[in-house]
Amino acid sequence: MKGRFHLKNILAIAATVAAPMSKAENAKTENDQAWTCLTEQVVELGRDTDLLAAVNNYNSNPPDPIQLDKIWPTLDKSTEIIENLTQTPAARSMREWINAISIQGEGLLIGKNGGLVASTDKTSDFWQGDEAQFLQAITLPESQVHIQREMLDESTNMMLLKVSAPIYNPRSNHAIGVLVIGFDQFVIDFNQPCELDYH
Repeated sequence: MKGRFHLKNILAIAATVAAPMSKAENAKTENDQAWTCLTEQVVELGRDTDLLAAVNNYNSNPPDPIQLDKIWPTLDKSTEIIENLTQTPAARSMREWINAISIQGEGLLIGKNGGLVASTDKTSDFWQGDEAQFLQAITLPESQVHIQREMLDESTNMMLLKVSAPIYNPRSNHAIGVLVIGFDQFVIDFNQPCELDYH
């Protein structure tokens, strides 16, 4: 089978053994390759020019995320503040990427101070700076990711597996933000996300 696999199957870590692999062990290895490929694609999405421009613009004049977080629950999706996060080129890039890969999911772009830069939908909080998806990723070297498995996401009310990748400028030594992509743990169905053959 080529390109179609369930997310639960790609979470297993295949053991490295010297003996010839059984069919089950071979399947684990192939699923590991698929999962590695998918996380690499999340890292590559973090280099998208729309996302980089959005993070740079946000960081140049960031709002007070704590103050904005206080009024966040009162804001409707149609308000200008929310639409400036969900209807931007960066938000559309994340939404299109998720739609091309899976049935549904969530995308968050977070600035250096933990505030939202862009999102695929309104989130439960504006400030993400106290959450593991930000804290664990912002200090990572470029091309590494932080993975959170089987989490109930309050914003989407879905069980999500989240991949968080630090965002780097081409010449920056430190991350300027974080990209978080959440995949639905139960209904995700990949549509050839990687150029790999699965037998």
